[in-house]
Amino acid sequence: MALYRTALRLATVEALRPAKLLGTQGPWPTLAGACVFDTRIDPIEDLAQGGRKPVIAVYTEGDIGYGSQKRGGPPFRREVDLVFEISSIELAPSDADPGVFVAGVSWTDAELEATLDRIETEIYYALLFATRGPTMKVGELTKTVWRALTGSMVSDPRSHPHRSSEEGARYAMRTLTWKVQVADDWFDGSPREQLKGFDRFPEPLRSAAQILSDCSLANARLLGGLADGMPAPPPLPRLKKVGLDIEIIPRSGKRSGAANVSALIGLPLWTERRS
Repeated sequence: MALYRTALRLATVEALRPAKLLGTQGPWPTLAGACVFDTRIDPIEDLAQGGRKPVIAVYTEGDIGYGSQKRGGPPFRREVDLVFEISSIELAPSDADPGVFVAGVSWTDAELEATLDRIETEIYYALLFATRGPTMKVGELTKTVWRALTGSMVSDPRSHPHRSSEEGARYAMRTLTWKVQVADDWFDGSPREQLKGFDRFPEPLRSAAQILSDCSLANARLLGGLADGMPAPPPLPRLKKVGLDIEIIPRSGKRSGAANVSALIGLPLWTERRS
């Protein structure tokens, strides 16, 4: 399972493109406005001929888990590469047919480079410092969903530009990569088929699912479908009673091999005790 990645992407997109602002003029957390996408860039319908639009695409790429104990095994300390592809999309005439306009990444200039720099800074601020947006409890503290999931544990941030393969000309596009620590998927041992809806998820997605689902219909559909398809291990047999045999060894050290005290203890122990 890797639902911590799902939770991380959804929380990231919600922080950079709050669903409640869709259909409004903002103010948006970044210059990309509503053009912040999870994994795939959707068609930009309001892009005029010759116009430009900043875009952010969010991905989770590399993922590594470190054993939290010497013997290994879950839960692992997860470190995920959270990737932001920041670009300026332009609707420009096609090289093959100047009468046909196609969308593509703009060639860069001083203004576009400054725009990319600003968006990179806005991402940094929106995720690590801003206080607006949906929140969830972490112990006694209330944090934004993104910071609750990650603990703001970000390391090795990297940013690199893109160039054309032939001329080496520079595009108005940068890839920003953060190594982000997230909690590993953790099942509490309850039989899944006895749980309903988002309770079927492992943590940390379980705690964040309802909050993220309330943000948008798209989130609700995605998370609802995931919950319905969660694996359901068979229920464990319920233990009702425990038998206990005690052998008392005399001082001579000779063992008879037979129990001379026995008891049947009903469970749960805190409701029935016998000695």
